[in-house]
Amino acid sequence: MITPIFNLNDIILILAIGLSLILALFQPILPAKKKLTKALLASFFLSLTLSDIGIMLIWNEYIPQSTLSATLVPYFYCCSMLLKAPLLLLYVRSITEENFQLKRIHLLHLTPMLIAILVISSFDININRLKLDTFGMDALLYQVIDSLWYSLKIIPLGYFIAATFTVWHYHKMLRQQHSDVNETALWWLYYLTLGFVLAGVWTLSLSILAYFYRLPFGVTDNYLNFILLIALFYYSISHAQNLTTTKEEEEFDDPKESAALVDTKPLDSTISKIMDGIVNQKLYLNQSLNVEQFSAKIGVPYRDVSFAINKAFGTNFFEFVNSYRIEESKRFLADEKYKDMTIMDILLESGFNSKSAFQRFFKRLTGTSPTEFRREALRKAHFAQE
Repeated sequence: MITPIFNLNDIILILAIGLSLILALFQPILPAKKKLTKALLASFFLSLTLSDIGIMLIWNEYIPQSTLSATLVPYFYCCSMLLKAPLLLLYVRSITEENFQLKRIHLLHLTPMLIAILVISSFDININRLKLDTFGMDALLYQVIDSLWYSLKIIPLGYFIAATFTVWHYHKMLRQQHSDVNETALWWLYYLTLGFVLAGVWTLSLSILAYFYRLPFGVTDNYLNFILLIALFYYSISHAQNLTTTKEEEEFDDPKESAALVDTKPLDSTISKIMDGIVNQKLYLNQSLNVEQFSAKIGVPYRDVSFAINKAFGTNFFEFVNSYRIEESKRFLADEKYKDMTIMDILLESGFNSKSAFQRFFKRLTGTSPTEFRREALRKAHFAQE
């Protein structure tokens, strides 16, 4: 009689299965800006549940297997492994892009899964064959299954890298559209996506090391995945809601169509309204100003504002607004009656809310630091009076 034994690795898997299933079921009642975000995250947690169940059924010899389960497990295990990474990428996009919606083109993410199903069906791969029991196995079948295992590691890694690149691109868009960035929420998202990349690299490395050296570290990726599961849940309820969404994607499917419509609008009128908002209303003094808020104040669609600034001034909204903030700060720095104001006071009065951003832009536009500029300006003013 064989007595089932669950070691620490099995316990971690069981905990991960239970937690991911609970998180998937409770997504509808958890906070999120959009229903699509909840659906994507719930689907991601559900795919984690199925993949961990698959790992348990494949590698735990004490769990009895029927003919049906031995046939079906490779299907849902491979499908869940090839779905979880695209779901994470789409989740990241849904929390960073305000107008993000699922489109037909996103069905292409199902291609690896459909190919895996075709391979499993064509070669009649069951649990025993999936474990690469080489006794009596044909060389071609061995290569096919080996390639299938590597695809289950390489393809998700590619998606995790794409998710990290999406965060980088999101940060770039924020720098163009917003003067303030929630650094905590942003860096959490960076670390989270990088964590999945490192876990994917580690999993792939373990496979390579096991092939050459038979090192017994194959279960350690389960621990990393469990930690990332907890981190993703924490992020989804604590920081994801604090991210500022960008409006990179428009309602037009064809970018040329969008540009053509903007080109037909009179630039002079738009530029006049932009300059009124800058010169007369001094909207740039608002520390939290972004292109959407600015556009609402002057009564022009934000897309037209971005296009006009790019066309007339050869820059983006963020750079354009900050150039006026720098000019405002120079006025404070060069005036003796404001010499008691600290650099921090001046940058806040000028519309900045970040010391690093202020110093970076000031150095770029003036070629010197705010402190050096002030010292030189006050010195010249002093000599002029004498």
